[in-house]
This record gives sequence, structure tokens and C-alpha cells, in this order.
Amino acid sequence: MMENTKKLIAFMGGMIDEEKNCYFIRSMEEECRKHGYLMIVFGFSETTFSDQDRNNCEMKLTQMAGFLDLKAIIVQLEFIKNDYLIDAFKRLAARKKIPFIAMERTLPDCMNISMNYKNGFAEMVRHVVQAHGCRDIYMMAGIEGDHFSEERIEAYKQVLTENGITINEKRIGYGQFWDKPAREVTKELLKEGDLPEAIVCANDNMAVAVSDELQKAGYRIPEDVIVTGFDGERKCLFKSPSISTVEPDYQSEARQIVKMIMNNEGKPLARADEKVGFNLRLRGSCGCNRSEDTLSIDDVSSLSEYYDDVNWAVTNINSLFAQAAMLETLTDLSRVTQETLWLWKRDFQFVALNSDLLREENCVFGKGKYTTFFSFMDGDSSGIGDTFSEDILFPDFDTIAAKSNISIMFVKLLHSGGRIFGYLVEGMENVNDRAVRRCEEFGMLLSTAINVVDVNRNLIRMHNEIEKVSVRDYLTGIFNRRGFFGELDMLINMPYNQGKFLTIFSVDMDGLKHINDYYGHAEGDFAIQCIAEAVQHIASRNGISARFGGDEFACAMISEMPVNLSADTFRSRIASFLAQRKDISKKEYAITASVGSASTIIDDNIKIEKLIIEADDAMYADKKLKNERLLT
Repeated sequence: MMENTKKLIAFMGGMIDEEKNCYFIRSMEEECRKHGYLMIVFGFSETTFSDQDRNNCEMKLTQMAGFLDLKAIIVQLEFIKNDYLIDAFKRLAARKKIPFIAMERTLPDCMNISMNYKNGFAEMVRHVVQAHGCRDIYMMAGIEGDHFSEERIEAYKQVLTENGITINEKRIGYGQFWDKPAREVTKELLKEGDLPEAIVCANDNMAVAVSDELQKAGYRIPEDVIVTGFDGERKCLFKSPSISTVEPDYQSEARQIVKMIMNNEGKPLARADEKVGFNLRLRGSCGCNRSEDTLSIDDVSSLSEYYDDVNWAVTNINSLFAQAAMLETLTDLSRVTQETLWLWKRDFQFVALNSDLLREENCVFGKGKYTTFFSFMDGDSSGIGDTFSEDILFPDFDTIAAKSNISIMFVKLLHSGGRIFGYLVEGMENVNDRAVRRCEEFGMLLSTAINVVDVNRNLIRMHNEIEKVSVRDYLTGIFNRRGFFGELDMLINMPYNQGKFLTIFSVDMDGLKHINDYYGHAEGDFAIQCIAEAVQHIASRNGISARFGGDEFACAMISEMPVNLSADTFRSRIASFLAQRKDISKKEYAITASVGSASTIIDDNIKIEKLIIEADDAMYADKKLKNERLLT
């Protein structure tokens, strides 16, 4: 085995395919390569403040990092905001006695490094005021109350105050850091008809949106309104005129981080507080045209290659999905992955699945936690292979990590909702933003394909079980009680139904004994069949229906939003359906029903029996109310 002489650094980041993250990762790769470090990027999906289960699948990535001989942990706190994840990272660093470096938010008892966003934004506002003489300046801020947004608002106000400009709170709008909200704010500004001399935007996404809306309305940039952005994204070069922006100095940031690590290896209690500057990129949108800030021939060529690659990727995705939809085993999916993803191959690719997923198909796999699902290295690909323990990232890790063409690795979980299938590892050199996005796409592609095949397996299994027992009501053809519960159990356990709403309707036919006694049991059976068809029709789009016996019926509906069907509305739908049948209109008796319902969210705590009892209680209340109406 080749000894791995590279020192390992873990980078914990969310939304790693965001352009600004790609720039940072690329700069870090270059700096790490110079000093003998290998950065392993753990791509987290959890990027919000939401109070989630502490057994969240994202914790699995932290556990995986814990098995590596790390020399430092870097955490991108702009995109990872859950405190329980951050605490887990800090505990890991303390246990390994290595430096913990927090980016973009200051944390106590660790090393901190952040971009000097306030100064960077102030420089752009100052340029608009002092170089272009603007006094009426509108600010398109981000999310109200957000730290990054509020800091830039402070910078805006500071520069205005410095230059004797009165601060007008009405000249601050919130574009949420996104395209659509920024467009809506700009449209409102246009309606008011009081355009400023300049609009300074808290990020480039909003600057592009503002520029688009102003130009659509017939305004010239910068002649009528100056527009500036912030973040230094490449898209600013693609506008006409190109957008003036402020670009973080990613290379300086990477150099400072690596220097901090080198100076503090083995020092878990190391402290630091570093700031990184910005560079103004002044372009046509403020009236400062500079040749170095225009698209070059190399830029155009790179864009062409980028979009060619995207087109090939879409072809691969469509091909794999089309085949995955018809597959019944993960073994077949592994084979199809080998045959389909030839265009996606990197210097190194490895996919592992939880061995239990594969043991459902074949019990020969050993006791290891994971099994190789797909790998590509040294120009050769392979499918399902060895089973291994969870305390290694993948077999022969040291050998692969020591290779000269591996200067960075990416690790992504393969999961659907809270269910983990396995994980993906990619190794490469000279990373660019397209390579990072490919890794993200590959992870989402495999997660979805695995989920599709797993759903297919479950459907086949359930179908086979259903064939073994009678699950249909003999008289109506809809589910009996057993069939109803079996089908419902399968539906609520499907990953894509988690978080949706389940509504149970209890339906009790009115007057069946009266029909049987006065018109005969044949007519009673006819009435039962009519109610069954009506209930089945109502539930057919997004649910199932059943006859529990006698005059008792039920239906269940799964929906994105709660189903708000009152008893009167449900009965009205039954009546409308039955009114279409001429044979019913000739009957001397009415076919009606009493209805009750209950609804809940599908999650691990769902209680079906309790829900049915609630629906039954509501149905009996409806029956009682109808009887009381008849007596008055």
C-alpha cells in the first residue's frame, strides 16, 4: 500500500456548488497542493436554522469525517447554520485535538476568518458617491434581520453619513438576496416613478434582476440609473452593460487559512480572528469600463465547453432515469450506471450503499456496513464489489489519496428525505465550478435513481403479498378492510409521501336496512355498489377506497395540502356522481350517506387507528345532526 503523505483537512460546507463557494474551493485546492494538504469537502444539505431532529442524516457526514486522520476542520458558517451541527464539528475537533476554523461567523474559543463584507460594500457605495457624484442612492438589501444583509445596510448608511447625505429609510428595499423578490421590489419602485440616481445591491443576483427590470422599462444603465452588485459572480460579465461588483479576495483567504493551519497543527485551543478584503470590479453599469473586466476569448471558450458539458450531462441523466424507472433491483442499477455514466467519469469516483439495501436482493454480502456500488479509477469502472466497515471512507483510501492527480475530494450523502442510502466520493485535480456542480448533480442523480428502484422493489413486494391474500371486497371490487390497511401502510411509508397530508373519510350508507326490508336484498346490494363506486370516484385521483363491511365505507387521500371537504360537500359529490346514472333515478328509494373525516401529517408518529376513530366519531356526529334535522 502506498503511504499517504498528504495531510487531510475537512471542509464542511453547504450549497458547495454556489459560485462563490466554487471560487473558494478552487483557491483552497491550489494552496493546499503547495503545502502538502488534501482537502476533503463534505457537502451538507442542511443550511437552515430550522429545529430538526438531532439524528438528522447530515450528522452521518460528521461521523464519517471522524474516522479520518484530520489535521484541521474548516466550517463555512454562511451556509451551515444549525447549531447542533456546528457543535458536533467543534466536539470532533476537540476530540482529535486539531484546529477548528470558522468562516463568515465569529465563534468563541476557535479560529475565525471572515470576509470584511462591511468594508467591501462600503467601498462600492463610496465609489458611487465620490466617483460618480450620486446623492440619491437606493439600496436593494437582502433578507431583513439577516446578519449579512444588516451589515451591508450599516455600511450603506455609514458612507451616506460620511458624505453628508440624509438617510431615507424608504430608500431601502429587501430583495431577499434572490432574483424574483428583487424584481418585485424594482417594479414597485418603477410604479412610484421616483427613481434614484443609483441602486446599490447587496449581491449580484439582485443587481442582475434590477438591471433587467430597469431596461425592460426603457431606462438606460448607467445613463439614467447606476446599478452595482456585490460578490464578484461571473454572471455580471454577461450583462450589457456588465455589472460593477465587489469581488472577495479568495486567494488571500485561502493563503491565510492554510497559514493558520500550518502554524497551529495539534493545537485544538488555537485562537485567531482574521479578516479578508475585497477587490472592486468597476464596469459599465456604473460608467467605469475597464478592459480587464470584460469577457475574453478564453472566457467565451470556457463557457462553450461548460454548456456542452451540461448538455451531455442532461443526456446521461435522461438515459439513466429512463432505465431506472423500469429496474427492479439495485444490482441492475449498478450495471446501468456503469454503462450510462461514461461521460461523467472523473479522476476518481466511488459510490457505496448501505449493505442492508443490497442484502434485500442477495444475502451473500458480508457483515460490513457498506458495499461498493460503483467505482472508477485509473480508467476502469466496476460495479458492485466488496463489503467494508464504516470506519474507512472507502477501500484503499490511502493509496488513492496519495495519487498525484488527486488534490481534492468531495463527499456527498445519497439520501431521500431522512433515509440514507449511502454516499459518493469524487477525487480530482484543478477543480472548477463545473466539476463541483457535476459532483452535486451526480449525487442527486444517484439518490433519485436509487430511490426509484427501491420504490419499484417495494411495489413489487407489496404486489406479491397482495396476490397471496384476498384484499378486495367481493361485492364492490374495492378494497376490503385488510386491503385498505395494507395499501395505506405502503403509501405512507413511501419516502416521497413523508410530510404530506393524509385525510381519512368514514362513510356510512343511510337506510340500508330499510332498502333490504322493503325492496329486497338485491336492491340493497345495488345501493351498496352505487355508494362504493361514488366513494371510489372521489378518491381515485390521490387516494384509495374500501368497504369495511355491510354499509361501512372508507377512503384515504394523500395530498400536498390539507383536504378540506366538509360532510355536506362530500355528500354533494356522491349525489352528483350518482345523478349521472339513469338506473338510479328510477329507484323509489334514495341512496345517501353520512360522512366524517380526520386529517394529519404523514411522519414517523402517525397513528392510523386513531385517525379512523376520529373520522368515525365525526361521521356519527354527522348522522346524528341529519336525524335531528329530519325531526325538526
